[in-house]
Amino acid sequence: MKILRILFIVFFAMLTWSCATVATPVKSEHLSLLSIDGSVQSQSGNNVALQMNMPELKKTPGSPIGEIAQELVQKSLIIDGMTTEINGKAGVIKEVRGHAVMVELEKPESYPAGAPVRLTIPKKTIAVTDFEVIRGKEKTMGRVTLEGLTTALIDSGQFNVVERSKLKAVMNELELSRSGLTREKPEEILGKLMMADLILTGTLAETRGEWEINLRLVNVRTSQATAAIYMKTKLSKELEIREAGPLREDFESSTIEPSWIMANTGRTVPFFRSQIDRIEGSDASKRSIRIDYELVRGKNPGWARIDNRKKRDLSLYDGIEFYARATDSFHAQAMVMTSLPDDPNRVDAWHGFFEVGQAWEKIRIPFANMTIARGWIKTGAASMYGAKPGDQVMRLERVEGFQIGIHQAQNGDAKGSLWIDKIGFYSN
Repeated sequence: MKILRILFIVFFAMLTWSCATVATPVKSEHLSLLSIDGSVQSQSGNNVALQMNMPELKKTPGSPIGEIAQELVQKSLIIDGMTTEINGKAGVIKEVRGHAVMVELEKPESYPAGAPVRLTIPKKTIAVTDFEVIRGKEKTMGRVTLEGLTTALIDSGQFNVVERSKLKAVMNELELSRSGLTREKPEEILGKLMMADLILTGTLAETRGEWEINLRLVNVRTSQATAAIYMKTKLSKELEIREAGPLREDFESSTIEPSWIMANTGRTVPFFRSQIDRIEGSDASKRSIRIDYELVRGKNPGWARIDNRKKRDLSLYDGIEFYARATDSFHAQAMVMTSLPDDPNRVDAWHGFFEVGQAWEKIRIPFANMTIARGWIKTGAASMYGAKPGDQVMRLERVEGFQIGIHQAQNGDAKGSLWIDKIGFYSN
């Protein structure tokens, strides 16, 4: 089994390396994100031997994903074949052995032994493959870990991350090409893949509630594993595992999922009520969810809505979709609540607006089009969720819930009903 995994790593690395050789050359953006100081050990022609002062790894207590990301950053700072600069003079990394680095300069330049130098570290492109759960009941943990680590690598500012969906699509096309089912040549298909400097692959195995994480970082240019990372840890508390499915709620079941909050809300007289409608639904179905509302400025102002409180990881999706209709045409909105890492009591709300009419219509709201809800920052977080406002960063991997409804502020006084059906999350 271990031999097969090693062969897979080498095979995948060679495929991606061949992509780099056939892809149309693109002028890369010069982006030096980090510089490392060192000193000259010796020089022979254009080859300069350096001793680098590598930064120390800073541990992140209680954050195994963050710790892995930091270790990956450190172990990939300087890799063979990487373009760099010594005090502003262009060169290529020829060999790395611990803190000792050999650089080949593009143009002749003299550096005396012992001279201080500064080596620039460019942003690298990393392709992250699916993590396989080879032992353990929670098969989704591989995807949860992958998505969390991918986010951490992007947030580090050190990597461009190749989309996993792009890798899968190219590999599927490649298989079809080799089987003769398409006219496109394998090298033409590989040319579609964004050139990667590194490939990250790995496995997870569970033993008595702890997870063994084995990762390999492969240098595409050399097809060699440049780093191995092993960690044994509890990846998350049971209550922190989030639903990552697409959701297909059509309300046709005889029982409603407990995460839906059915509301009968108001002061003296309720200004809205949400319930299952057992007579009408979209596409000739017989069930949907209905919100009856009466919004009157100064009397019953507010936000009439349906509310789902399930914790979710929506990082794989591009937006929320559903069918809607109302007794009258008006402005409506959907809201998604996201929390800060390790603090679900710090919550931000993001809203997207749509128009609803008297006929059933499919609504799609991209997450990218949603904007921060300012009223939520002032009072909404405390009054609706008993939470504090967050830092105004949309983290789709930490969705605390979502709402769909009508607000008095966008419509003035209004009375009627709103129907919602077939709610789900989509990816383009």
